[in-house]
Amino acid sequence: MRSSPWCCRGPQVLYLFNSPVLTQYGTFRFGPCDAWVRQRFVAEGFVSAIGHEASARLLAEVLGVAVETCRREVRMVPGDAALVLRLLRRLPEGQVLTLAQLRQWPHELALLECLAHG
Repeated sequence: MRSSPWCCRGPQVLYLFNSPVLTQYGTFRFGPCDAWVRQRFVAEGFVSAIGHEASARLLAEVLGVAVETCRREVRMVPGDAALVLRLLRRLPEGQVLTLAQLRQWPHELALLECLAHG
């Protein structure tokens, strides 16, 4: 049994983020993302909020589906979830990574869930 609240009832919206962003006040859960979660995002569909082209291309490679580059503003509501491309080291001021650099930069996928407004 999965601990994610959306494993049984489904989220309202699934998003892709290129950083862990709290979109408003509330209660959120942020943790590791396994292959099962990635498969659910691909199977159920997602809304891309990836504003960086190389990040979108890397996620497309990892997920095996097209990922749109789109700098959209998101306000998560309870039940929403986001698959997050999380860089494990801070970039130097003003640096933008190419796809090749991003592949080499320490990163992981994580799951951000909005549990309640606060």
